[in-house]
Amino acid sequence: MEALRVENLCVKVNGRHLLENISFSVEEGRIVAILGPNGAGKTTLIKAILGLTYYETGSVSLFGRLFKHNNSQTRVGYVPQKLEFDRTFPLTVSELLSFTIPPFYTIPLPATHQNKPDIGSLLEVVGARDLMNRRIGSLSGGELQRVMMAKAIVNDPRILFLDEPASGVDIEGQERFHDLVKRLNRERGLTVILISHDLNIVYRFADDVLCLNRRLVCTGKPEETLTDDVIKSVYGEMMGAYIHSCHDHD
Repeated sequence: MEALRVENLCVKVNGRHLLENISFSVEEGRIVAILGPNGAGKTTLIKAILGLTYYETGSVSLFGRLFKHNNSQTRVGYVPQKLEFDRTFPLTVSELLSFTIPPFYTIPLPATHQNKPDIGSLLEVVGARDLMNRRIGSLSGGELQRVMMAKAIVNDPRILFLDEPASGVDIEGQERFHDLVKRLNRERGLTVILISHDLNIVYRFADDVLCLNRRLVCTGKPEETLTDDVIKSVYGEMMGAYIHSCHDHD
């Protein structure tokens, strides 16, 4: 079954195309990595899919239904690249997770007795049970990302969008986070769409890759799709050679 279908998506700001005629589909249960240089429109694409950015033309369907970001029947999780918050605010991990947030709304709503999440179980899933009583502002980058992953899966999503989820996290933290993503994909059949700049991560964890540079450059399995010519067309001549050199010597 198709988890995601994007057709002829165009995003235009101040007369300038950020995305132009993007069309692709993702099968349920796949991990798809979105690659592209800075300014290629990767974050814009995810936000447009989620209804967080206006798109001029096109359509987005999730699991065979046209998607609207305020459709509570669609189980979608989202971990943004950065979470802006006041680190001095005295909010604990437990308190953060005790609120349920309708998908993509920024104002938390108190959980009812019926839908209150099992905080301990959520944190256990992401390997962060020991963080339950820690204040959000005291967490490291890797710890915060695991907590945000717990938040993203609170409503048992069928599809999860990750915008450079391990950005700013050390190598060990990145490995732990991507291992977690792979485990959730395997155990829950979770479809994952993630943005990454790290080709080693893409080769290790992604089933498919989508190369973007305002337009769709290519899509397919990483080992078949990421040829020298494709990498050069996406990143440029020098960067393409550098990335492949790193991968070949890994």
